Amino acid sequence: MRILLLTLCLCVTFSAGAQTYKQYVKFADKNWDAGDYYSASLYYKKALDIDSLDINVLWRYAECLRLYNDYEKAEAAYSKVHYREETKIFPLSLYYLASMQKYNGKYKEAQKNFKMVNKQFSRNKKSFEYLKSKQEMQSCSFAMKANKKDTSGFKIYNAGEKVNTTDSEFGSSWVDSVLYYASLRADNVKGDLEIHDPHYKIKVYKNPRQGSVFSTSQALDTTINSILSHNANGCYSSDGSRFYFTRCIGTECTIMYSEIRNGKYGTPKEANGGVNKEGYTSTQPMIAKIGERDILFFVSNMPNGEGKLDIWSSEITAKGDHTKPRNAGKTVNSIDDEITPFYDSEEGALYFSSTWHDGFGGFDIFRSNGTPEKFGASQNLGFPLNTQWNDMYYSVYPSEYVGFLTSNRKGSLFVKSPTCCNDIYLVEFPRKEIPQDTIPYKSLEDLNKYLPVTLYFHNDEPNPRSNDTTTKLNYMTTYNAYTAMIDKYKEEYSKGLAADKAIKAQDDIENFFIDYVDKGVSDLAIFTRLLLAELEKGQKIELSIKGFASPLAKTDYNVHLTKRRIQSLINFLREYEGGVFIPYLEGTAPNGGQLFFVKIPFGEYSASNVVSDNFHDTRNSVYSRSAALERKIEVQTVQRANKDSIQGEMRVNKESHDFGAAKSGSTLKTTFTVKNTGKGELKIENIMIGCDCISVEYTREPIPPGGSAEIVVTFNTTGYTGKNVRSVTLVTNGFPANKRLVVTAELMSQ
Repeated sequence: MRILLLTLCLCVTFSAGAQTYKQYVKFADKNWDAGDYYSASLYYKKALDIDSLDINVLWRYAECLRLYNDYEKAEAAYSKVHYREETKIFPLSLYYLASMQKYNGKYKEAQKNFKMVNKQFSRNKKSFEYLKSKQEMQSCSFAMKANKKDTSGFKIYNAGEKVNTTDSEFGSSWVDSVLYYASLRADNVKGDLEIHDPHYKIKVYKNPRQGSVFSTSQALDTTINSILSHNANGCYSSDGSRFYFTRCIGTECTIMYSEIRNGKYGTPKEANGGVNKEGYTSTQPMIAKIGERDILFFVSNMPNGEGKLDIWSSEITAKGDHTKPRNAGKTVNSIDDEITPFYDSEEGALYFSSTWHDGFGGFDIFRSNGTPEKFGASQNLGFPLNTQWNDMYYSVYPSEYVGFLTSNRKGSLFVKSPTCCNDIYLVEFPRKEIPQDTIPYKSLEDLNKYLPVTLYFHNDEPNPRSNDTTTKLNYMTTYNAYTAMIDKYKEEYSKGLAADKAIKAQDDIENFFIDYVDKGVSDLAIFTRLLLAELEKGQKIELSIKGFASPLAKTDYNVHLTKRRIQSLINFLREYEGGVFIPYLEGTAPNGGQLFFVKIPFGEYSASNVVSDNFHDTRNSVYSRSAALERKIEVQTVQRANKDSIQGEMRVNKESHDFGAAKSGSTLKTTFTVKNTGKGELKIENIMIGCDCISVEYTREPIPPGGSAEIVVTFNTTGYTGKNVRSVTLVTNGFPANKRLVVTAELMSQ
């Protein structure tokens, strides 16, 4: 019931006089079995006051505190449990201690304990506890690094006592200035908080708002609010002809709908088409208009999902039937819970909450752009929409400048615990734009200070054992395959070491994947959104991307490999959110925005000399942290032209040239062709050279629009051996203002 009804807090108690220890435990167990965790916690506490040594009662007490969301007391109780039994009696004691520490904002302590949990369950790398603790370690890093200043420009405040009570209110559907939501509240409560309501069920309420003031809440009639079941999550179809809601009996929930005739609700029917499956839960319906289609979004633990509660969708046909459900996919769903979907048709964005993706604690609110056919990467909406507590049911109504969310954050109405129960919060937007996640970078100029964005690869990926210079693979495909190999890396890197050194080696690998590989993807998500925002303004942007490789293969092979790695990032951009970058890549965007790339494949020329190039020593040449750090690409600089500028624009036929193996003392020469694709004259005003060994021949005459010129670069290798990287920088009066050209060579002694 707790998961299905979204951590509802019953907040009820039963009075009792002086009792014996056994009687207190008996009363507590009875309330535990009834799902009344608050009352159970009171009796377990009374029992512990008599006998504090009973570890089983202490465990039940800690569990009750967690289940009714008293995180501070729960942390203290789990700490006592773990101190006494060290997971030998209750294997999850440390896991729940770390979870409570995260809820309480103690991210460093939580991360340390999640790391211990990860080791505890390391024998089964596929177990939920192992995978979850690994993810939580990363999530704690996210929370510690995230910007927590409120720069959103909108207001969030409790909807007030006309809507909320000291019990739980949750969910929201906003129709014609009327708020529909669910609440668990009793009509008959004594002074000692004992419930005397024979129909104590979750019900759907409505509450009109005039101006900034809500009216009085009214429960919908018994057609919707059956006295035999819990009823929640009310919403209307796009044409207002149907009212969808959830009906729960026991632990199983079903999505229902009622046809509306003459303003009255008809007898509810179950949604068909596989939306409901016997033995499974389907809940939290939300209807969105996407083009000409009515789409039902909902939550279910039905088979063929990613795990636990997932977000699904089903099209409502012209006849009112529901098509076979479609899972929202791995960019949204995970092996943990994803809930409370809301689709904003204007923005083409799905909002939902998750306990898996990087967050501040509990359920966080996320956004994923796309359609049911394909959703993009999920992004945390940041503070203040998200807190260290549970934040759910985010919905936005831009035409009325309002949104809603459900949270048990501090500031909610309560009697027993500040975070016990959910309230509905109102979000007021100062302007029509939907707030994006709050990140500290507001422009590409700011982001240049933050670069490089660094992305890592497994050895010889993508397309191993190939001399191709391009690939069809998307970087995220290679990333997912790479992170799936972490256990293999830990095994190989720790092989043959003594126990203490083996543990340290495995920790080094674990930390590398969290601090470098996963961080790269997080940085890429921020960068990509900023890049798209600038292109949508009609900007012309050039990215400089460098590729690197470990020295395991030959130099010419590694140059080709790094070109494939750079291409995988470009493929990621081409496929991002259904292809939103394609017009900018192909120069067909109506607003004139364009995206160009400077590709600089260094091969292994810059690899650390401590990295092994011994093919037979795979521990150090493939699976070591130092080797892994070399296999990467970096987005290093961003340059932007002014929109609608009348200036020269420089394009070169290549940004780098590899001479390959050559004899020291030889003279190496290559030609770069510069073309002016702009509207004004392009003049190369200066060339900066970092070495006397390099000479350059170039024209000093302006290059007219559509014209081209040659840049001849000569490398005198006398006195140089080994792997060499040399460059020249063109300084122009156009866009980009600077262009770096690179030559590389591996020089052999005479």
